[in-house]
Amino acid sequence: MQDLEFSRIFFGSLGIGSIIFLYFNTRFRLWQALKINAKKSIEKIKHQERPYFYNSYYTKQTTTRKFFHQTTTTEAKIYISLSTSLKKGEKRLKKAIEQSPKNWRLLLLYADISLLQNKRIEFGNTLNNLHLPFLAPSALRADYLRLSALHDLYQTNMYDASKKLSKALKIYQKNSFTYEEAECYLALGQTYRISGVFDVAYTMFQEAEKLYKSMDLPSKQAEAVAYQGLLEISRENYRTSEEYFIQAEKICRKHHFPQTLNDIKNWHGLALYLQAKEKEAQKKFQTIISNKSNTSKEAFAFAYEMLARITLHTKQFDKALHYAEQALIHHNENHHQAGIFENLYLKAEIYYATDNLQKSAEILTSLVRNKTSNYTTFYPANAYSLLGLIEMRQNNLRMARTLFKQALDLENSKNRLKGAAIDYNNLAEICLQEGDKNSAENYLRQALNYAEEIEDTELRDYLKAKL
Repeated sequence: MQDLEFSRIFFGSLGIGSIIFLYFNTRFRLWQALKINAKKSIEKIKHQERPYFYNSYYTKQTTTRKFFHQTTTTEAKIYISLSTSLKKGEKRLKKAIEQSPKNWRLLLLYADISLLQNKRIEFGNTLNNLHLPFLAPSALRADYLRLSALHDLYQTNMYDASKKLSKALKIYQKNSFTYEEAECYLALGQTYRISGVFDVAYTMFQEAEKLYKSMDLPSKQAEAVAYQGLLEISRENYRTSEEYFIQAEKICRKHHFPQTLNDIKNWHGLALYLQAKEKEAQKKFQTIISNKSNTSKEAFAFAYEMLARITLHTKQFDKALHYAEQALIHHNENHHQAGIFENLYLKAEIYYATDNLQKSAEILTSLVRNKTSNYTTFYPANAYSLLGLIEMRQNNLRMARTLFKQALDLENSKNRLKGAAIDYNNLAEICLQEGDKNSAENYLRQALNYAEEIEDTELRDYLKAKL
């Protein structure tokens, strides 16, 4: 009986051991399959120009289902199609959404590719109609958080954007989704750059660059390097920003990414323009608008806008107006509301400079009326200020004062101290014209305080000279 009991225990243990061995062997082989498939997926996009589509969750899902001989889901099939060709995949995705309009997985994919292609209206509408179920996979919940954060960023809601991106980042790190982790770092860098928290923004961009480099994705690496250049522009370190842009441009040339190269050239041109190197900047922008086959609508619009600013500054008003109108055409084609508003304001500035005050006022009035648009970050304070200057030139001082005060209220509400300083200076000008020197001095001192607070030496010296 003892021998029988021993045999039962021995062979029973062997059975459990075999099950354990089989379990870990299966896990190891699945891990290998996931690693190989992820590498193949990255290899496929490695030499592609942006935008391209990659999603770690669906790469993992397709590998796992294939490993266990299960059928691939509809969403995964569409992901494979999207990762092969964005345009063909989008057509297939739209057809699938027509058949299943409430399929949140399909809508999430559509929101993602809409953003990649800068289709802001489609992106915003899809995101607003998208409701994740409570038991949605954590990785897809992270995708939703990241996309929602990017929508908040576009709407200048920095607090919510950073909060959602931080949550998404933790989920991606837990799932070892390196690509999406890098995307979060890149978006966080943008959020902190716009918020003026430059040191944190720099760290975020650095982390993104390291991850893209580790994945051997040169187009994304160039993007992360270029964003560091843009950060240096925000810091007014223009020469340092040029070094980053030159580095990013080298990566693009080495790997033949002409479209990404033109985007970075635009930023490089901006750095030159801000250093008053207008001829060098103009050459950069001219090369972009002459390269029709490898330039996106966004890059065209930006280059035309900057050419309009340069020619306005050099008083070539006809050229400036032409370039501003060309920028508007490209922004309208792309339904880019913020760009449309910005270039309409630029047209108003050109008309003001040529003494066509009526046309300038018409544009500015329409901008102020449309300030509540959901798809624009246009800030109406500048429009109020320029309308005030128009009224001043027509000697309507009471109306000018009202407009400058409206602009001032908006600037103070957003803590835009330079804009507020300019509005205080404009109010001082009205007081001087009315002979009220005491009030003029009070406004100028307030303007000077703001100029000193933001360390704007040029504005500070100008205001001191008036006191």
